[in-house]
Amino acid sequence: MKFKIKEIILLVCALGALGLIPVFLSKDQPIEVSVPVLDLAKLEAKEAKQQKAAAESAEQAKMHRMISCTVNEDCIIVDKDPCGCLVGPQGVTAINAAYTLDFNKLQSNLVAKACPEGEPSVERECSPSAQPVCLENVCRIAY
Repeated sequence: MKFKIKEIILLVCALGALGLIPVFLSKDQPIEVSVPVLDLAKLEAKEAKQQKAAAESAEQAKMHRMISCTVNEDCIIVDKDPCGCLVGPQGVTAINAAYTLDFNKLQSNLVAKACPEGEPSVERECSPSAQPVCLENVCRIAY
Protein backbone atom coordinates (compact mmCIF):
# COMPACT_ATOMS: atom_id res chain seq x y z
CA MET A 1 0.00 0.00 0.00
CA LYS A 2 2.76 2.35 0.88
CA PHE A 3 4.31 1.65 -2.52
CA LYS A 4 1.04 2.50 -4.37
CA ILE A 5 0.68 5.85 -2.55
CA LYS A 6 4.26 6.74 -3.47
CA GLU A 7 3.59 5.86 -7.14
CA ILE A 8 0.36 7.89 -7.15
CA ILE A 9 2.13 10.93 -5.69
CA LEU A 10 4.93 10.64 -8.27
CA LEU A 11 2.35 10.26 -11.07
CA VAL A 12 0.46 13.36 -9.89
CA CYS A 13 3.74 15.35 -9.71
CA ALA A 14 4.74 14.19 -13.18
CA LEU A 15 1.33 15.11 -14.62
CA GLY A 16 1.50 18.47 -12.85
CA ALA A 17 4.94 19.16 -14.30
CA LEU A 18 3.75 18.15 -17.79
CA GLY A 19 0.71 20.37 -17.37
CA LEU A 20 2.92 23.37 -16.50
CA ILE A 21 5.16 23.03 -19.57
CA PRO A 22 2.78 24.97 -21.88
CA VAL A 23 2.55 27.73 -19.26
CA PHE A 24 6.35 28.18 -19.20
CA LEU A 25 6.68 27.97 -22.95
CA SER A 26 3.93 30.44 -23.77
CA LYS A 27 4.11 34.14 -23.03
CA ASP A 28 1.35 36.53 -22.22
CA GLN A 29 2.87 39.14 -24.51
CA PRO A 30 4.30 38.55 -27.97
CA ILE A 31 8.05 38.33 -28.38
CA GLU A 32 9.45 41.63 -29.63
CA VAL A 33 11.61 41.38 -32.73
CA SER A 34 13.63 44.35 -33.89
CA VAL A 35 14.12 44.41 -37.66
CA PRO A 36 15.90 47.39 -39.21
CA VAL A 37 13.87 49.21 -41.81
CA LEU A 38 15.50 49.32 -45.22
CA ASP A 39 15.16 52.76 -46.70
CA LEU A 40 15.62 52.63 -50.46
CA ALA A 41 16.92 56.19 -50.63
CA LYS A 42 19.56 55.50 -47.98
CA LEU A 43 20.55 52.27 -49.68
CA GLU A 44 20.93 54.00 -53.05
CA ALA A 45 22.91 56.84 -51.45
CA LYS A 46 25.24 54.34 -49.82
CA GLU A 47 25.77 52.51 -53.12
CA ALA A 48 26.41 55.81 -54.93
CA LYS A 49 28.95 56.79 -52.29
CA GLN A 50 30.74 53.45 -52.66
CA GLN A 51 30.79 53.79 -56.45
CA LYS A 52 32.15 57.32 -56.19
CA ALA A 53 34.89 56.18 -53.80
CA ALA A 54 35.80 53.33 -56.15
CA ALA A 55 35.91 55.70 -59.12
CA GLU A 56 38.11 58.16 -57.22
CA SER A 57 40.43 55.35 -56.20
CA ALA A 58 40.69 54.18 -59.81
CA GLU A 59 41.33 57.77 -60.92
CA GLN A 60 44.11 58.16 -58.36
CA ALA A 61 45.68 54.89 -59.47
CA LYS A 62 45.54 56.06 -63.10
CA MET A 63 47.15 59.40 -62.18
CA HIS A 64 49.86 57.59 -60.25
CA ARG A 65 50.64 55.45 -63.30
CA MET A 66 50.71 58.58 -65.49
CA ILE A 67 53.50 60.16 -63.48
CA SER A 68 55.51 57.00 -62.71
CA CYS A 69 58.76 56.37 -64.56
CA THR A 70 62.05 54.49 -64.47
CA VAL A 71 64.32 56.65 -66.67
CA ASN A 72 64.30 60.28 -67.82
CA GLU A 73 63.32 59.23 -71.35
CA ASP A 74 59.95 58.00 -70.00
CA CYS A 75 58.88 61.58 -69.16
CA ILE A 76 57.57 64.47 -71.25
CA ILE A 77 56.30 67.97 -70.41
CA VAL A 78 52.61 68.58 -71.20
CA ASP A 79 50.13 71.40 -70.67
CA LYS A 80 47.84 70.62 -67.75
CA ASP A 81 46.00 73.88 -68.34
CA PRO A 82 44.54 74.63 -71.79
CA CYS A 83 46.58 77.83 -71.82
CA GLY A 84 49.87 76.15 -70.85
CA CYS A 85 52.65 78.57 -69.90
CA LEU A 86 50.40 81.57 -70.59
CA VAL A 87 49.05 81.03 -67.06
CA GLY A 88 52.51 80.50 -65.62
CA PRO A 89 54.49 77.50 -64.40
CA GLN A 90 51.38 75.88 -62.90
CA GLY A 91 50.08 75.42 -66.47
CA VAL A 92 52.49 72.57 -67.28
CA THR A 93 53.45 69.24 -65.74
CA ALA A 94 55.54 66.17 -66.50
CA ILE A 95 53.96 62.78 -67.22
CA ASN A 96 55.00 59.39 -68.54
CA ALA A 97 54.96 59.58 -72.35
CA ALA A 98 53.15 56.22 -72.56
CA TYR A 99 50.07 57.82 -70.97
CA THR A 100 49.80 60.86 -73.23
CA LEU A 101 46.48 59.71 -74.74
CA ASP A 102 44.99 59.02 -71.30
CA PHE A 103 46.16 62.45 -70.10
CA ASN A 104 44.59 64.11 -73.16
CA LYS A 105 41.29 62.32 -72.46
CA LEU A 106 41.32 63.70 -68.92
CA GLN A 107 42.12 67.17 -70.23
CA SER A 108 39.24 67.04 -72.72
CA ASN A 109 36.85 67.25 -69.75
CA LEU A 110 38.20 70.68 -68.80
CA VAL A 111 36.05 73.68 -69.52
CA ALA A 112 37.33 75.84 -72.36
CA LYS A 113 38.46 79.24 -71.18
CA ALA A 114 39.96 82.39 -72.60
CA CYS A 115 43.72 82.50 -72.23
CA PRO A 116 45.39 85.66 -70.93
CA GLU A 117 46.99 88.02 -73.44
CA GLY A 118 50.74 88.38 -73.57
CA GLU A 119 53.88 86.33 -73.73
CA PRO A 120 54.15 82.86 -72.18
CA SER A 121 55.96 82.65 -68.88
CA VAL A 122 59.65 81.75 -69.02
CA GLU A 123 60.12 81.13 -65.32
CA ARG A 124 60.76 77.77 -63.63
CA GLU A 125 58.84 74.98 -65.42
CA CYS A 126 58.29 77.18 -68.49
CA SER A 127 61.92 78.22 -68.88
CA PRO A 128 63.84 77.15 -72.01
CA SER A 129 66.10 75.04 -69.80
CA ALA A 130 63.19 73.07 -68.29
CA GLN A 131 63.58 69.33 -68.86
CA PRO A 132 61.42 66.36 -67.87
CA VAL A 133 63.31 64.10 -65.45
CA CYS A 134 62.58 60.94 -63.50
CA LEU A 135 63.21 61.57 -59.79
CA GLU A 136 62.42 58.76 -57.35
CA ASN A 137 60.34 57.02 -60.07
CA VAL A 138 58.14 60.11 -60.57
CA CYS A 139 58.18 62.40 -63.60
CA ARG A 140 59.06 65.97 -62.66
CA ILE A 141 60.25 69.13 -64.38
CA ALA A 142 63.81 70.20 -63.62
CA TYR A 143 64.74 73.81 -64.41
